[in-house]
Amino acid sequence: MNAFTRRDLAIIPVADDTRIVIACDSCGAIGIKKGDAFKLSPRLAAKFTARVVLTEIICSGARPVSVTNGVANEMHPTGEEMILGVSDELRDAGLPGVSLTGSTEENFATSMTALAITAVGVAKENELKFGRAAEGDKLVLFGLPHVGSEVDLESAGLYSEIRRLLLLNGVREIVPVGSKGIAYEAGVLAALNGMTYKPYETEIDDTKSAGPATCLIVLCAGSSVDEVLHIYPLSTIIGELG
Repeated sequence: MNAFTRRDLAIIPVADDTRIVIACDSCGAIGIKKGDAFKLSPRLAAKFTARVVLTEIICSGARPVSVTNGVANEMHPTGEEMILGVSDELRDAGLPGVSLTGSTEENFATSMTALAITAVGVAKENELKFGRAAEGDKLVLFGLPHVGSEVDLESAGLYSEIRRLLLLNGVREIVPVGSKGIAYEAGVLAALNGMTYKPYETEIDDTKSAGPATCLIVLCAGSSVDEVLHIYPLSTIIGELG
């Protein structure tokens, strides 16, 4: 069994051509405890942390089947709120049948909110959107990088747009942007495809954290750019591969 990684994902081959895809994310010092640096309800903190891993799994082309939440706090009330938040996100993502399990800290009192979430997905090898780039392919940004108080708490994520993108033959890969920023993710994407990222001049801060996956990069063939841009109104061509 030759497991490997792709960006922040772990890919595990299993029977036949089936692949297990694993994504994880953590959230610390975001909550309503006295030690938290950013005040936000645990329910919303967990909801957006779940969004990161679910977006990663779906962007890969896999289907989420299980989510595990590791709550480093007591069950009542913090853990209960976090479980509700993860359940909210599963519902909003159209994934009501996904298994949800986890653990809490019951041995010691905590003064800071902390959470880790792992999502597991399943796909056939030919369903995975990896390593299909060609020279001249374009990178399109959906959304903008936001973090902390900038994040729209009413946002429903980009799930419907991602599922539409996955149906397009010209879309090579979809990458959620994390805390390291657009330029970093674009550079890694280019390197994984044996090429170089050539950014275009825009007014977007490509080094800024995107918080809970508030934007994503779509790598697509030049002939598919117009079709990709049509899917989401807040989209920008940010560069190409060479």
